Amino acid sequence: MPGVIQTLFGFSVPHGRLPECIASLQDAMRAMKETRYHPVVDLDFLHHLDDASQLIVDFYHACSEKRPLGAMYFEMNGFTVNPDRWYFNGFGYNQSGDIWDLTWNTDWLNPWDAETEDFTLTGMETVQSAFADLYCDDQQPLSVQVAGEVAEHLIVARFNELICAAHRVAKESCPKLEGFPILSTAHEWDMLCPSQ
Repeated sequence: MPGVIQTLFGFSVPHGRLPECIASLQDAMRAMKETRYHPVVDLDFLHHLDDASQLIVDFYHACSEKRPLGAMYFEMNGFTVNPDRWYFNGFGYNQSGDIWDLTWNTDWLNPWDAETEDFTLTGMETVQSAFADLYCDDQQPLSVQVAGEVAEHLIVARFNELICAAHRVAKESCPKLEGFPILSTAHEWDMLCPSQ
């Protein structure tokens, strides 16, 4: 199952099919026996949309005052093993690589030229509690472990959904963000979600 999930996520997200990826992950969760991870099916981070879009605009302006900004990257923390607080940071780069290059040469993402403060993500506390109690427990039944894997992918997809939606809203008040490259994912995830 994790191989299938990885393939779905890896193909759909970089190809601009994030909504389809989310729907498929939700369907996968619904097809499984109910676990404490299952509330994730009906949750998202979109209640942060206004604040996240303002963060993008403010960060762009703050960085651009010093020198031209080439790209932004937003990363959610390692949420599976840090369930007490979920958050993300933004990073600014003076130059950008090709965010649509599917060979994923992301060497340019380190080091960064600017950074935001932490932005706390709320609304999934019941799922955070499930990760706190179940994720590192290898004695859980396989069905619970697989549900945790699917939930993990769905959470990252929902985070990417927030950043893509915030980018769209940010363009309305800051036209310079039209076509501006933004990437997002979670800490130590190889699959990046591009937005322009």
